[in-house]
Amino acid sequence: MNERIVGQFSSQYGLLNAEKRPGPEGLDIAIAGVPFDQGTFGSRIGQRFGPDQARTFSGNWRAHALTGRAPFTWCHIADVGDAPVDVMNWEQSIRGISDFFARIAAAGAAPLGIGGDHTITLLIMRGMAQAGAKVPFGMIHFDAHPDTEDEVGGSRINCATGFRRAIEEGLVDPKRYIMIGIRVMRSIECLDWARTQGVTVLTDDDCAALGRQGVITRIREVVGEQPTFLSFDIDALDIAYVQGTQAPAPGELSVRDVQVIMRGLRGVDVIGADVVELLPLLDPTGHTAISTVNVAYEILCLLAEARANRKATG
Repeated sequence: MNERIVGQFSSQYGLLNAEKRPGPEGLDIAIAGVPFDQGTFGSRIGQRFGPDQARTFSGNWRAHALTGRAPFTWCHIADVGDAPVDVMNWEQSIRGISDFFARIAAAGAAPLGIGGDHTITLLIMRGMAQAGAKVPFGMIHFDAHPDTEDEVGGSRINCATGFRRAIEEGLVDPKRYIMIGIRVMRSIECLDWARTQGVTVLTDDDCAALGRQGVITRIREVVGEQPTFLSFDIDALDIAYVQGTQAPAPGELSVRDVQVIMRGLRGVDVIGADVVELLPLLDPTGHTAISTVNVAYEILCLLAEARANRKATG
């Protein structure tokens, strides 16, 4: 059967409890599902169901009162549905996702994509560039894996190669690119390549040695004050928090670590973001989805505050 998902909702809840809208016009931030897992290799697949599980667990979401951050007060935010994905047509899906996010950017909204596998970061940034966004962006990339392979299984566009393509296509400035939490890779070559390009790499051990404040300081030093994209693969978190993901790994970062780090990045000019690799079939309890929604909310706060600051300064 040709399964096609186009801008529709199958949950009564919007992502992060946002209102639902059929399109991005008039929004400051458009939250969108990206039910794409055609960039995944191996047997652990099913990230296309991630956006709907995130919506389901958004129904229980309540913003933390500790920080006083109020993204829905600062900005007009809505869930605009899912990017178009045809599981029988890889090329059409690739084009459709980029075009979907080009429409979001052309409407003047900042995107927050909920995946879906990690291929989608490249496609979101392509869409933003297609709509006229000034590139290259800075990049804050949380992940257990560098995702800078050149090719996997004959494919040059997949969940493990997207960040190499993003640098090669001029979407990301490698000198303003920082990886956080790296601890697993298929080959050391992909990490060597990234470092040769100028990418800053904080391994899992580096994060442990630096501590939360040290990681915050290093991120700020690298990305500076220019527009920056933030991509969060949930396997950056320790496996205890994210069993429902493609490639979980024991590691340093807890959900609490991430909350503190994200709150320490206030003022960074985040112009787009995604949270990827939620795989519901591997964690039907929803614990991984709860972690995903918590991380996504912290990122939404950064997006909203950056957007409000930009509007205030013209």
